[in-house]
Amino acid sequence: MKIFVFLITCLCGIYASNAQYDPGAVNYGLVAIKSIGLEDEVGLGARVEYAFNCYTTFIGEYNRSFTLDDSTYEGHNELALGVNLILFNWYPTTITAGIGYAGNDSSLFEDIEDEAFLGFRTGSFNHGAQIKIRALHQLSRYVHIFGEFNLKSLGRRYDTFLIGFSYDFYGK
Repeated sequence: MKIFVFLITCLCGIYASNAQYDPGAVNYGLVAIKSIGLEDEVGLGARVEYAFNCYTTFIGEYNRSFTLDDSTYEGHNELALGVNLILFNWYPTTITAGIGYAGNDSSLFEDIEDEAFLGFRTGSFNHGAQIKIRALHQLSRYVHIFGEFNLKSLGRRYDTFLIGFSYDFYGK
């Protein structure tokens, strides 16, 4: 029985290590954002993804958060850099997870800085870490859609859920 379980585990591992992108692919994407911490906060973002190899993707993103209801809330800008690795791959759907840096210019962080798990300020910019969980589905050779949850060390107020798509201009 142990040999059977070992063989199944090895075969599943080989199957799960298939590519989410071609090695060297550079994808560009747009996202819609819903804040988990503030009920009325939404946002838009842009990202660039670079697939170093078949199972590692580096992500750089810019997000802008705002609210549609409250004219006194100014929103904030966010920059994030991270790396994602494949957890599971059921082609054409892939589940990835990763870690990275997240920084924003939110003035609200100053009030909750002591409650943050890992976060600090330099001037008017806040710095922290994030954990990403993403479900990615390949619609065509060039277009991928995804849903992503970002858990940030700056506090629950900055956690986000994203829905978006990415496009590979040079897909093979």
